[in-house]
Amino acid sequence: MNANKTPQMIFNSPLANHPRIAIALTAVGFVSLCTLELIPAGKILPPLLLFFSLGIVALYLMPFVLGLPNGRKAFKEYCHDIRLLPVQPLGRNILLGLLLVILTLSSIFLASWLTGHFVIDGSTVPPLRWVKGLTRGIWEEVFFRGIILVLFMRLFPGRKAVLLSAFLFAMTHLSVLNLEVAVDVISLFFMGLLFAYVVLKTGSLLSAIILHYVHDVFINWVQNTPGADNVISSALLYGFLWVALIMGALLTKLIVEHWPGSGHSSAR
Repeated sequence: MNANKTPQMIFNSPLANHPRIAIALTAVGFVSLCTLELIPAGKILPPLLLFFSLGIVALYLMPFVLGLPNGRKAFKEYCHDIRLLPVQPLGRNILLGLLLVILTLSSIFLASWLTGHFVIDGSTVPPLRWVKGLTRGIWEEVFFRGIILVLFMRLFPGRKAVLLSAFLFAMTHLSVLNLEVAVDVISLFFMGLLFAYVVLKTGSLLSAIILHYVHDVFINWVQNTPGADNVISSALLYGFLWVALIMGALLTKLIVEHWPGSGHSSAR
């Protein structure tokens, strides 16, 4: 991965000329808005409010008011900056996202099945989860693999930028300090690495959005193991998932090399 060597103080937005401050503001703003889900206003309204609030920030405030990540500019240029565009080759990017999510969910399902306690339970995928999954699948990718990753890549070489963006992504999910949450955060860090690699390799957020969305919707279904030993089930789950993430990176490299797009990719 190659760092984007962009000279400082050339953007038409003061905040864009201070990427460290911009990264902190973007991350804190994202986490702050996520508290909207805690509003006691029923089950549907809070996640919908969060989804549309993040959409307004990502698609209006960022490009036109704050001028992030690369200054105020036309909406299409902004979408190219954060890799919402292009989506071509569309077939490849959709296929890659689906193959990756099959890989990750299958690994977790296999781990759950090996515990001997896996139970099929449709209630683990309620309609509300499909709504909440949109926020995580779309806007977490736009904010962390779009805006924040671009800002990091203006500060550091590519690999370091990816590591830092994945670390920040994982840390925003840290709620309490205990071993279980810590291991989960480590797993999110590894997933953040794969998300970033997929985005940089394809030059598009699309595959990562598909992977992130479908994975989040069905994760509780494939890891439903009531009565299983927590240590054994966790060791199997995380071990199989981490192997699947490595395989996912290799699969991404293979598919992109054999089905290249017209746009650039900066991952190697």
